[in-house]
Amino acid sequence: MNRLLSYILSCLLVSSCTSHDELLDYALEQARSNRHEIEKVLTHYAGDTQKQEAARWLVANMPGHSVMWSEGVQAFADSVMHQGLSQERGNQLWDSLQKISATPQKQRDIETLSAEFLIDNIDKAFRAWSESPWKSEVDFDRFKKYVLPYRADNELQRIGWRDSLRATYAPVIKDAKTAREAFERLRKAVNSVKRKGKYDFPYVMDAVALRNHYSGVCLERCVYFTAVCRAFGLPVVIDNCGQWANYSNRSHTWVALVLDDGTYTVVDEDSVAIKFNKIDASTFAQNQTMPEDYPYTGEFKKRLVKVWRQTFDLNPIDDAPLFDDSSARLSSPRLVDVSAEYGLNGKVEIKPDCEIEDVWLCSHSLSGGWIPQAHAQVKMGKAKFEHISDSVMLLPMGIIEDVKTALGAPFYISNGRKIELNADTTKLVSATFTRKYPINAGWLNRYAQIPSTRLEGCNEPSFQHPDTLFTITEVPVFYNTALIDSPGRYRYIRVIADLPSYANMDRLDIYDKTGTLVASEKKRLLDLGTSKTISRIDYFPWNDGNFVVPGHDYELAYWHKDRWRAIGRQHSNDYSLTFDNIPSGALLILHDLTEGKEERPFTLNNGRQIWW
Repeated sequence: MNRLLSYILSCLLVSSCTSHDELLDYALEQARSNRHEIEKVLTHYAGDTQKQEAARWLVANMPGHSVMWSEGVQAFADSVMHQGLSQERGNQLWDSLQKISATPQKQRDIETLSAEFLIDNIDKAFRAWSESPWKSEVDFDRFKKYVLPYRADNELQRIGWRDSLRATYAPVIKDAKTAREAFERLRKAVNSVKRKGKYDFPYVMDAVALRNHYSGVCLERCVYFTAVCRAFGLPVVIDNCGQWANYSNRSHTWVALVLDDGTYTVVDEDSVAIKFNKIDASTFAQNQTMPEDYPYTGEFKKRLVKVWRQTFDLNPIDDAPLFDDSSARLSSPRLVDVSAEYGLNGKVEIKPDCEIEDVWLCSHSLSGGWIPQAHAQVKMGKAKFEHISDSVMLLPMGIIEDVKTALGAPFYISNGRKIELNADTTKLVSATFTRKYPINAGWLNRYAQIPSTRLEGCNEPSFQHPDTLFTITEVPVFYNTALIDSPGRYRYIRVIADLPSYANMDRLDIYDKTGTLVASEKKRLLDLGTSKTISRIDYFPWNDGNFVVPGHDYELAYWHKDRWRAIGRQHSNDYSLTFDNIPSGALLILHDLTEGKEERPFTLNNGRQIWW
């Protein structure tokens, strides 16, 4: 939605008294040369009160919805729908279409969608709703909001998509009696489709085309699953986390079932849709047992501050100023805060010690700055925030004389209490660090299956008669050493495992009998050039690149008052760093000044890093 249209809609929506008729009149004005098509839809249902109301609601909320379109874009989606192109063929086709077709332009729904398309959508939505066994679970208001809309995001459109998807998935839910049961079955069926490589095509195809090439990419998955559910009269919508508060710079979306008594989701292996469920994709399943003395745990999980709902309809908004470009979503008329629907119940009051009108709660991003996650206006000296997630590090910020300014100490909510982090520079501690970013259970699952992997030597590249130089018996960490006592000489060294994928090593360092490094390669098979007696092999499992490594420059900093303040810099000569003079109780961050972007703030608990 462009800024001008967003502003106009905001003016209409700031007042909760704005009538539905005013929005409809505005939509008809925005239809321009397509107005006659829109009016056809409204007159088509003149004799049906309920469908007439639904049509008016749909049209009134069409402004702002659009898609990037060109003949080339449409030709690509048509080809996928008819042929189900492989990733390679699809990329070749898209490359050629870009060369011969015009640059895609924004195509506004209200100006381009035909009466035929809209009438087909309305009729098929009503049929699905009225014929479903769960109609009694879906009132008319929820039907309008979550079944009737023809789009979930900015995907392409195709007439007849509801009939096409019903024909595909009808057998899946033929004896389902409740909305929750049908939702779970459809989710399982959609997720069971073999995922294919994502095309270079940068837009979201229509649901019928997505059926023929399902990559499983987050947004594609949600758009497709939403369309499948709506084809059967299930009231569904895309919810999202805005941006993870403690992991990557990404958002995440999922599909929720919205019934009269609340919001339901299916996560992981749930057998039925659950209310107040955990957040989709927020955990990393740890399915391997780690040694008790292993230095890392798999307890890390992704956290959010708020849950937002992406609606088709326009919603009243507060007239908040922009904190930065990312904060525009906090005032979007098509995003609704539904955190309470997910059981988020944290509350906090911010009392600025200066004259200021707006406060934002910000989380730390990978780009190094603080990004807004929630907004509140200051009233009677307080900015009140509700339905905030716990265990998330937040910084209250405002804009003073056009400068983004911290309005207090970083804090998190724990069991309803606001816990502030204030660095105590009179009480200094020392700590040793091996990482600058949290490790998750996915890596630990991989490492736990490395034991029994062998390092072999041979003088033939075919390894017809190899010698076992070392067998890994313990779960490795990042830096591991294998002492070799074989007297033989070997030209070729390889890593071999019972499960080939777990033989992936980020690097092998090979040392000869004099202790000289003779090879350092990111391969599973190394050619030393000539036969050598091996005394030692250092092996480094495939990893995320966030361990401390020799040769890099690092800086440890702590947050104090309004900015990060350096504690010290070190040039690393090992796989760990020890810093002294660390203020106790401080929020810390370890920067790799040499390379890499991933880093997270942390606190210390008995010398252990607690990631935020």
